[in-house]
Amino acid sequence: MTTAPPRPGTGAPAPGPVQSPGPGTLYGRPGPSAGDRLRPGLAMRFHVTLDERDIDLGLWSSCRGLQVSFGSKEIVEGGQYCDRTLLPERVTYSTVTLERMMTQADSPRLQAWLAGVAARWTGYEYDGGRAGAYQGQDVTIRLFDHQGALVTGWVLQRAVPTEWTGPDLDARSNSVAIERLSFEHSGFLAHSGDLPGVAR
Repeated sequence: MTTAPPRPGTGAPAPGPVQSPGPGTLYGRPGPSAGDRLRPGLAMRFHVTLDERDIDLGLWSSCRGLQVSFGSKEIVEGGQYCDRTLLPERVTYSTVTLERMMTQADSPRLQAWLAGVAARWTGYEYDGGRAGAYQGQDVTIRLFDHQGALVTGWVLQRAVPTEWTGPDLDARSNSVAIERLSFEHSGFLAHSGDLPGVAR
């Protein structure tokens, strides 16, 4: 575009029309290409494995408790009435609870894994301690987009199952059978960004 001639006596270019951003720009900056469009993760598309795919716990319909809290304590200083001084304390993670409809493919596999955990939970010393005490396992939750491509994920480190809840059976009901599995864990912030296939 040709620059407008200077205004007399100023040396500044004459004002011209404001140019709108051209195609392929976003707020004056180059916009994402077709291959870099945002890929939203869908809340109903996630898969759960143990120890990085060694044990497949299958697909689940609900996951609650992916939450981290940064604890702090307020320090009261004499003469300080406006600002707040916070002392960092523990970083805590919530219990993660998975929920799904029971299926012939996934539910028996989950029961077999729980049986192995129970065998190592207590009484493992009576069989010679070959397997050893249960120390927890890394639980990987992967989130996918509408095309089945991996968006992101979380690794619950040293996760320990705390509760499995089976369905309420009632001959007068036609509702589906639901199972729930809860985990306590030591965190997911350290390694969740290292999942293979996650674009960063």
